[in-house]
Amino acid sequence: MILEIDNLTGGYKKKNIVHNISFALDEGEILSILGPNGCGKTTLLKLILHFLPNTNGKIIINNENIAKISAKDLANLISYIPQKDSITFPYTVLEIVTMGRTNQLKPFSIPSPGDFEFAYNSLSKLKISNLADKKYTRISGGEKQLVLIARALCQNAKILIMDEPTAGLDFSNQQHIMEVIEHLAQNKKTILFTTHHPQEPFLISTKVLLMSHGSVVKFGNANEVLTTELLEKVYKVPIEIIKIKDKYNKERRICLIN
Repeated sequence: MILEIDNLTGGYKKKNIVHNISFALDEGEILSILGPNGCGKTTLLKLILHFLPNTNGKIIINNENIAKISAKDLANLISYIPQKDSITFPYTVLEIVTMGRTNQLKPFSIPSPGDFEFAYNSLSKLKISNLADKKYTRISGGEKQLVLIARALCQNAKILIMDEPTAGLDFSNQQHIMEVIEHLAQNKKTILFTTHHPQEPFLISTKVLLMSHGSVVKFGNANEVLTTELLEKVYKVPIEIIKIKDKYNKERRICLIN
């Protein structure tokens, strides 16, 4: 297992928000984390990233407890793509992506030509190298999300954590992000992402974690977890899951609120 979460409990100050969360992921797996607002999805991500201290349980990466791993070494193992950023200075896209190489640099050193080449290659992998010289503050929301993913790729970490990567994006960009996540997993990256769209896990996820009130409702594959019974229990609304076939004759599942 590349990532093991064992009875993880924690939150803010003295208040635990998530309780006894356990699951494990292998290399190249995609985990979707679902649940209503306030159920602890983002807090769980912050605990795994070690942004918040856990009060109980363990986070193990490559058989090592992250409590024993330095911040710099942890950055070589796990990277984070936030839902939104606070970048206001008009850096170029290439400069933003190159910042992902920080964990590879020695103190007081600056990025080398090789670091910029690595950054450009990350843009090329996501098919957005045409944005390299554009000002980050002047590109679209969908383009910004792809740039943040490219910056995370520059860390060269095996685990990528994304907080609602498709939030606020149009259909085209949502689909593009899903395809990017799937491609990264095929290249042996392990992906964790939160979402409010139950149909997304049916498209790409190998595992799903359904949460409510800071605890696990069920962990498993999408067909096991995303059932009418469990979704209605968590979201407190009547839900129907229908099966259709798309124009390629591929079966798809869609969640509807009745």
